[in-house]
Amino acid sequence: MSTRRTRKGVFARIAGAPASVFEKLKRIYLALSRENLPRLVVFALAIIAVGGSVIVFVENRVNREMFNRVVDGFWWTIVTMTTVGYGDKVPATAFGRIFAAALMVIGVVVTSILSGTIASIFVDRKIKEGKGLQDITLKGHVVVCGWNRTAGAILDGLQQFAGRKPLGVVLINEADPEDFQVLVTRYPNLDLRLVRGDFTNEITLRRGAAAAARAAIVVSDTSGSNSAANADERTILGSLAVKSLNPSITISAEIANPENEQHLRRAKVDSILIAGEFNGFLFAASTFSKGLAAAVKEMLSLQSRSRIRVAAIPSSYVGKTFGDLMEHFIRMGKGILIGLLTEEKKISFDDLISDDTSAIEVFIKRKFAEASIDLGEEQAHQEQVMLNPGPDHVITDMVSAFVIGESEAGQL
Repeated sequence: MSTRRTRKGVFARIAGAPASVFEKLKRIYLALSRENLPRLVVFALAIIAVGGSVIVFVENRVNREMFNRVVDGFWWTIVTMTTVGYGDKVPATAFGRIFAAALMVIGVVVTSILSGTIASIFVDRKIKEGKGLQDITLKGHVVVCGWNRTAGAILDGLQQFAGRKPLGVVLINEADPEDFQVLVTRYPNLDLRLVRGDFTNEITLRRGAAAAARAAIVVSDTSGSNSAANADERTILGSLAVKSLNPSITISAEIANPENEQHLRRAKVDSILIAGEFNGFLFAASTFSKGLAAAVKEMLSLQSRSRIRVAAIPSSYVGKTFGDLMEHFIRMGKGILIGLLTEEKKISFDDLISDDTSAIEVFIKRKFAEASIDLGEEQAHQEQVMLNPGPDHVITDMVSAFVIGESEAGQL
């Protein structure tokens, strides 16, 4: 049954591709239409058609070698209008030369208007991008919803993990567009885009291409006129809006009040960070265990060469022990293994029934639907963190390693 659902998803994506391309072409055409560019192009083509036909008709009898076909006339008209002046075809009659002079003047005007219109379209697009008013067309990017005084550290981390390959990052907030220009200069390895608006609004999220993003980060928003008093409320609403547009997206969200964590869990937020959650531990550690707070900062610092990271486990170590894997990382100089991240798929209702649609199975599915129970909800992967599980713990499939050690660009 899983194979059948996979094929259905593939067919759905293929069927939706032409519609997406059509929508993009439609937006481009509407943008060009606002500047009357299609009319100008039609007018220029009409001049080429008329001019080419006229010059062939006039010159064909006395200058047949140069103007023998209508195509020759079209070529001469284009060269004359653009004032290129190849000189490969020259009119011999007086009327032909007068017509050529008039065509040169018309060509200068038409080409100037065309080039100016095209340039204005691109300039207007750049201005809108700088102000956060342009629709984004990225795919597989990261969306950062909201902004506050510590959000710059997120861009530091994204740039660090992106490495040499530019990472698309869309900022959706109500901050001053001038501040965005500073960020573009500060983070050259990030393909930064700005969408100015309320990230709790689905229209704004669509402008930021949230439906095509790989991940979203929702921070406690204090940009524009927003305050910290309603930041958690906006974080919850924004997370729900992002998930409704892109159910498969990975969301990380920041809240100030721990009581609001349950609401983000219902919104299926993958990672929830509570502001100041570990301050008590760090203050106590710095008081009674000197050096422990500094060690934690070293493991979490982006500038540290020995920060904690997630590393892949070689398939050959599946079935071996945690102790064997620890020796492998030390021997290869890849750091010190401290724990495991297991990802197990929960057993869903569809896994328990057969492919045959018997009466009893149809009845059970209908009862689930009447009770508003999502049959696919339990198919999500359940993550479990195990720190120092013991040297005899057996490594299974779908497991990653937590390692402290020198990391490469692009590794978490």
